[in-house]
Amino acid sequence: MRKKVPLEVKMEALKKLQSGASAHAVSRQFHIRDGELQTWLLIYAREGERGLAAYPKNICYDAIKEKIICTYRQKRVPLHTLSAKYSVPYSSVCRCISTYKRKGNAGVESAVIDIMEVMRSGDTLDEALTKAELKQKLKEAMNELDYLRAENALLKKVKALMEAEERRNSRSRRPSGH
Repeated sequence: MRKKVPLEVKMEALKKLQSGASAHAVSRQFHIRDGELQTWLLIYAREGERGLAAYPKNICYDAIKEKIICTYRQKRVPLHTLSAKYSVPYSSVCRCISTYKRKGNAGVESAVIDIMEVMRSGDTLDEALTKAELKQKLKEAMNELDYLRAENALLKKVKALMEAEERRNSRSRRPSGH
């Protein structure tokens, strides 16, 4: 896992770009991937230094993943642009798209965590993660409950059929009164 790059380093890299240095040279100097540098540029252009300081804002889960995949599929937008647009780390976008390519929509489903929502609620990130895990477990439990209910209904029908078969067999085994 890469370390978080301090805001001062991000700003210095962007100043070098604005002064005319090539993106490749700046990315090599600061040991930053080109895509990440482009993401910073997009965020800085859209939200300024404040947006860059808050990046990454979101942990990439359900709703965001769905938006990323939908935009990627419909418009074939570059991954660094998706990263900036949804304020999600570039590596998370790459992982999201590669999971989608391997597993389809089934690989995208999980719980939603929006860091800005966490900040508004007053919860810590750990509490939010716990809540998201609980939501996911609740969803799994509800699915299991639906399955078990269907299985129970099937077993009741099988039992009723077996009892009916036994009644028919017991009637046929009785000696006739003649």
